[in-house]
Amino acid sequence: MSKPPDPPTTTTPRAGPASGRASHWVVHMNHINRSWSWALLGLLVGLHLWPTAPVGWVWWALFAQFVLYPQLAYLLARRARDALDAEVRNMLFDAFILGVWSAGMGFPLWIAFLFGIGPCLNLVAFQGGRGVLKALAAHGLGMVLAGVVLGWRFEPHTSLPVTLLSMASLSAYLVVFGLSAQTRATKLNQMRQRLRRNEQALQAQLDEIRLLQSQLKEEVDRDHLTGLYNRRHLAATIDRELARCARDDAPISAMMVDIDHFKLINDGHGHPVGDEVLKAVAEVISQALRAGDIACRYGGEEFLLLLPGMPLGAAEARAHDIRRQVALLNLSAHGVALQVHVSVGVAEAPQNATDSASLVRQADAALYRAKHLGRNRVEISA
Repeated sequence: MSKPPDPPTTTTPRAGPASGRASHWVVHMNHINRSWSWALLGLLVGLHLWPTAPVGWVWWALFAQFVLYPQLAYLLARRARDALDAEVRNMLFDAFILGVWSAGMGFPLWIAFLFGIGPCLNLVAFQGGRGVLKALAAHGLGMVLAGVVLGWRFEPHTSLPVTLLSMASLSAYLVVFGLSAQTRATKLNQMRQRLRRNEQALQAQLDEIRLLQSQLKEEVDRDHLTGLYNRRHLAATIDRELARCARDDAPISAMMVDIDHFKLINDGHGHPVGDEVLKAVAEVISQALRAGDIACRYGGEEFLLLLPGMPLGAAEARAHDIRRQVALLNLSAHGVALQVHVSVGVAEAPQNATDSASLVRQADAALYRAKHLGRNRVEISA
């Protein structure tokens, strides 16, 4: 009889001495279990046969079957191309040959019961209900063969020592079988818990990676000073926004905003003050955005706004709002108040342009006109 398999927690395969192939861990486990369990079964058979004083060859057959056979079965399975499949065949042969012994001895009740239930328990642990049917078929075939060759007889009586030893052997086997099942269930549960913890840790790492990727993309697409998008993001989105508005038969306006006399601010008060002015104007622009609008820092002191779905007239009104809000900024440098103004150029597609390049060009031309006409004003594309 063999113990049911435990999960392979330490399953380093061993190579066969001749073939060099790795043997399955079950082969080594069953070798140990078969060696002691068949020795115990051989003791039972010998104890049962002793009072009948069988001929000498019976004792040799007993020795070969219950002592030598487990070692031969191990060698065959270890050297097989498919070690696990070979071990299953060994267990089927166990059932067959124990059927032969059971019928050959006249079906002594306790021994016959042990010989029948052992292979069934072993194979059910490996192949479920199908294994039980295979074990019963092999066991029955062995009994039929022995009955045909040796003749049928029925002598179910066993002596008290044989009965007690059979009961003790079966009890020990069932306890070992149950403990093995409990150990297997515990190890499987521990493995599931480890897998669940590993999965949770992996998911947390993936979430962190996604967050870092998102943050990195934001950093790549954002201007580090103003927090607005940069020209890289504009280039990646402007054509898509124009195509979407064209598909929806909706206008899209572009607004070019430039800080008037920004060079004088930088030269007169220093670049740190100029940076604060840029951030303040960017904040005004951010406050004016709707959901879906896109604001980019286009150049040094230039900003470009994309306003999907907004016609030219509404965009012009929005530009005036931004211009007024910038003029109301309360900024100072070294105790001196700063008056900041912006000029704005506005264009619309498809009214003024049909592609992104011409839309930006038309907005820039309108901005140039605002600059030329005195600054601090809004001009629309002609």
